[in-house]
Amino acid sequence: MKKIKNILLIILIALFMSNCSEQAMTLEQKNAYLKKHAKKYNENEAKKLNITLDELEIYREESKKLGLTLYQYQDKLKTEERDKLLMETLNNIKSNNTKQYTNINQNDLIKEQYNASIKSKYTFKNRSKKSYDSFALVIGINDYKQNTSVEFADLSALAFQDLATQTFGVPKENVITLLNDEATSGQLKSKIELIKELADSNGNLYIYFAGHGVPGKDGNTYVLPNDMSADSIHLEPNLQLNKIYSKLSKSNAKNVFVFMDSCFSGKDDKGELLYKGVAPILKRNKENSINQKLTIITAGGANDFANDYKDEQQRLFSYYLIKELAQGEIDLEKVYATIKNKVKRTSLMKGIGYKQVPQIHGNKQISLY
Repeated sequence: MKKIKNILLIILIALFMSNCSEQAMTLEQKNAYLKKHAKKYNENEAKKLNITLDELEIYREESKKLGLTLYQYQDKLKTEERDKLLMETLNNIKSNNTKQYTNINQNDLIKEQYNASIKSKYTFKNRSKKSYDSFALVIGINDYKQNTSVEFADLSALAFQDLATQTFGVPKENVITLLNDEATSGQLKSKIELIKELADSNGNLYIYFAGHGVPGKDGNTYVLPNDMSADSIHLEPNLQLNKIYSKLSKSNAKNVFVFMDSCFSGKDDKGELLYKGVAPILKRNKENSINQKLTIITAGGANDFANDYKDEQQRLFSYYLIKELAQGEIDLEKVYATIKNKVKRTSLMKGIGYKQVPQIHGNKQISLY
């Protein structure tokens, strides 16, 4: 019962904070405060909001003990509007109008957040003819069990999923999407193998990954699943980037497009090392793993950051990539030139240390669909 109450607490706070700035509210000593005003609500209201926190640690946006994440996105609400939202939440609790959540899936909350405030940022050109021989694998890992988060990776993945189904014409049943804890090592390997086997000579494969990309201790580059650490990723050779590219190249697909919103420098969004105290040496990708049916666009070079874009609640590279592709442009070189300039300019506005320049590899002369 106590765990159910704690889950209810997390959801109530998450629903409130989805419309608040990150600095709007804090929890302290079983009382609720607004940081701007240091306004204290009475003890009964505070207890009803907090319920019981003696064994539940809440910090930043995460409650790791329950495996849930609170997403506190910045917005343009005025302070008095935030006050009003909190009071409405408290009143709902007091009048027992709150929904009783007992089995919460974190990814369902992400989808609600995407539909409520992210989807409208894009205008997807609908392709009238569906490509029933094309398939897409979409992976977005915001939350890692053993590593720092990759902000907005899951929300960007949902945007790419819409791009695939609406603009690329991939039927919904042909899209495989893995978010956060769904993207385990086993699932990544099995779904990559599955999509390779599903590939048809009359259709394309579209692969999207947003999450940590890391150099392993052996110097090879890897995609990092939700359930592994950077220190141990070298134990999963099938998640080596070159091996993934090679596998996809051998599929029956007409063309394969890979979009990687990852940083392979061994650092997280804040520039901190994913490894404890040492940055591994990064080997250059072998060009012979890329054949003429494969085109890869990455978020940046080997030493670049892959930045988030807080203003849009998306990954920076993904935001401009999806914006351009959603218009129905099929010329890859033209798309790349546009997003390269926009990503570079926007990243430099954060500071020279955040410079990010997308890269393109493989066949640049093929159409997206």
